[in-house]
Amino acid sequence: MVMSDVSMLEPKSVFQYFDEISAVPRASKFNAKISEYLVNFAKKNNLEYYQDELGNVIIYKGATPGYETAEPVMLQGHMDMVAAVAEGCEHDFETQPLEIYVDGNYVTAAGTTLGADNGIAIAMALAVLTSDQVSHPALEVLITVDEEIGMLGAEGLDPSKISARRIINIDSESEGVITVGCAGAVDCITTFETPRVTKSGVCYKYTLDGLQGGHSGMDIDKERGNAIDLTGRVFLDCLKEARMNIIRLTGGAVTNAICNKVSGEVLVHPDDCIAFEKAMREVSAELKSEYEIADPGLKITMERVGEMETEVVSDECQMNLMKYLFVIPTGVHHMSVALPGIVETSMSIGFIRLEGDTMQTGAMIRSSVDSRKKNLCQRVKMVSEAYGGKCEFSGDYGAWEFNNHSTLLDICVDAFELHFGKKPEVGAVHAGLECGKWAEKWGAIDAVSIGPEMMEVHSPNEKLSIPSTARTWEYLKAILAACK
Repeated sequence: MVMSDVSMLEPKSVFQYFDEISAVPRASKFNAKISEYLVNFAKKNNLEYYQDELGNVIIYKGATPGYETAEPVMLQGHMDMVAAVAEGCEHDFETQPLEIYVDGNYVTAAGTTLGADNGIAIAMALAVLTSDQVSHPALEVLITVDEEIGMLGAEGLDPSKISARRIINIDSESEGVITVGCAGAVDCITTFETPRVTKSGVCYKYTLDGLQGGHSGMDIDKERGNAIDLTGRVFLDCLKEARMNIIRLTGGAVTNAICNKVSGEVLVHPDDCIAFEKAMREVSAELKSEYEIADPGLKITMERVGEMETEVVSDECQMNLMKYLFVIPTGVHHMSVALPGIVETSMSIGFIRLEGDTMQTGAMIRSSVDSRKKNLCQRVKMVSEAYGGKCEFSGDYGAWEFNNHSTLLDICVDAFELHFGKKPEVGAVHAGLECGKWAEKWGAIDAVSIGPEMMEVHSPNEKLSIPSTARTWEYLKAILAACK
């Protein structure tokens, strides 16, 4: 295996493992290779392990001297990563390794997501398992599959394979923050029939891109543009001025990322090309002005292909589709009163596929209040059905509620103050963490989530802070040492 300059960073054991796993394809739905890598790691280091049919892997290690009577601790993360690429980059996430490199104080990847979410959990856990310098109770290291697409690995895990009820999840992205709660979420897939008719006209290639995208939970309050929402608005404006029909639209790949690009083709009546181009320019200027600060890279391009006869979406159908995209209740719905500054309830559309005789959109609805999540699901279903769609929900998981009697939190706070000489921030996140699933499976758990500083996760701009990783590694060791 060819190692990159990342493997020379400190802490060396953590970054060497991060470098290794970055060479193993591990996009969501394609976990087999990384799962086998973890099994081979356990065999190589003579550690007991369990691998289930889904590909979840648990690696067990006994307590170090002096910790034999301490309650066990579970270290936990997920092996899959969001697969997103920058414009112009071609990358096969099923077969190709990531091209990771050092950029100043950060590790990043060339043209793709980095996968520090959640590869850093794997790297730190493996470094603990192979170290003879880390004091700890008995460890159960659980690395799950397909967390990013609905926590499918966590959902399917046999709970009897885990005895630990003290859980350190390493899937947070802000150093100095101890997360003790998270939002629940559910995927919403809406499907529309798109009857076709044959028309003649002028074909244009359409692209709306240049948006930052990002995490549909952590970045939902940053007022970034969503290419799918905006496409509905763009086409509705153009339909007021010109006769046009959609041939194809596609954008995004997963429900939990803010869609940063939509592309496709439309057919315009030959007599309306000037009006169509004018309307496109006007709405483009309007959007660029609105998103001048939040998304300054936004751009809409049209490339005139030429005259042709082809199948297009019928007038009545496409009007319903665009109205649906325009009115679907995306964005922030409620802010938390209990935890000021934290989003409580939101929705974001992550992908769209309009090809052939169907259009499908995928969205994620999140809330730390289950009743509000249920209510928003009902609203989305009603809007979808009002415009002729069929709405299905999957991957539903509940919120992880704060435990104000957590002894593990006390340990983490004390270790942080002792190590860094200041108090940590304690809070919740508007994102899904697998601790919510563990609460469902085992009832009473004592859990925290920590992690090093990361930027722009779920996007091709994702970065992992090198000094923060080093500090978080020392902090993790201090927590484990205090878990007597």
